Amino acid sequence: MQKVIRITALVAVIGLLAGLVIYNALNPPAPDTGVWNEAMTKGNAETAKHHFIMYTDIFCPYCDKFSNAVAANLEDFEKTYIEGKNILFEIRVTDVNYENGHSKNSRPAGIAAYCAAKQNNFWDYYYALLEKMFDDYFSKGVGVDPYSKHIPDLPDSYFLDIAKGVKLDQDSFKQCFENKETAKELDKNTAKAQKNIGGAVPHFSFDKFSYDGFAGNWDTTNDYKQVKTLMNAGLSTK
Repeated sequence: MQKVIRITALVAVIGLLAGLVIYNALNPPAPDTGVWNEAMTKGNAETAKHHFIMYTDIFCPYCDKFSNAVAANLEDFEKTYIEGKNILFEIRVTDVNYENGHSKNSRPAGIAAYCAAKQNNFWDYYYALLEKMFDDYFSKGVGVDPYSKHIPDLPDSYFLDIAKGVKLDQDSFKQCFENKETAKELDKNTAKAQKNIGGAVPHFSFDKFSYDGFAGNWDTTNDYKQVKTLMNAGLSTK
């Protein structure tokens, strides 16, 4: 009798789990389409016909390949997609690699990025940081994938020195960074990213199209072709 009860209970649990799976598949969570930080966007949020979102971690090399390719071809990217296709392009910076134990550098990099955003100059700082990381590490095969030599834990001065080459109020930036004034925003957005996408970056959400990962080979010409393929795939879904 007890065996029958156990089997019946097991069947009921399996049925409940199957039902939840089916329900979640038929009722996916609503997309998080609201802009997280306006300073981390390009385009006109009020008139844009498309919304392209990139979830990233600054110490994710696959994310940086995408952004380096865009930076190297920024004029074409803005003319062809942001202006030509009326796209709002948004980057959502997280420190999921720090939270997942992959890189301690993710956290100070994220805090610094949001500090630059407070002065409405995220993009210049972001691209300057990626350029220095490429020169110092990626170009030498360091930190390019999970199997390569890891980028060492960087001092705060690494992120502060980059700011010196960017049009920022240096005293305000230093205070923001050293006091971790943007840590709460970074934490909130990282938590939302983990809920929305499970924490795997890069993740691209473009209207009804979504995609994980970016291969690339650190050749910005070749990688930009992949960027355009990704953009065009998103445009074709609406």
